[in-house]
Amino acid sequence: MNITLLTRRKILGAFFLSGLLLTGSVNYIHQVSAQTPAAETTANSEAYVRDELYFGRSQPGGGEVTEEQWQKFVDTEVTPRFPDGLTVIDAYGQFLNSAGILAREDSKVLILLYVSTPERERSIQEIIDAYKSKFQQESVLRVTDVPARVSF
Repeated sequence: MNITLLTRRKILGAFFLSGLLLTGSVNYIHQVSAQTPAAETTANSEAYVRDELYFGRSQPGGGEVTEEQWQKFVDTEVTPRFPDGLTVIDAYGQFLNSAGILAREDSKVLILLYVSTPERERSIQEIIDAYKSKFQQESVLRVTDVPARVSF
């Protein structure tokens, strides 16, 4: 069997990545970068939390959360809890649902930057719960980065 140089590199790359994952080296790299001292960041920045919330727009029965429904949700559920600002990005994603079926759907990504408090934490959970209930969603993906260094 004749294996090209490119194929060999792909195979070696796959073995290398597998080795990293098996040894935990990837987790170690993440831990080191997360422990960078705050003093090394810019002088005018503040410590914030960055949350990304991924909202699927497909609904049971074949419907989809419309732009109007989404905007009303942001206006009534998100903005009152985070009036200082937010970012929404249109996205497309896929995931394996609880039935083991690959689901593909249009999505919205909500990015929030804030100073961490118990009230803010509750607010985010309330937003997630409200979306799941209102639009019959199985879940809302949440990604949290701590600390996020922010300057304005």
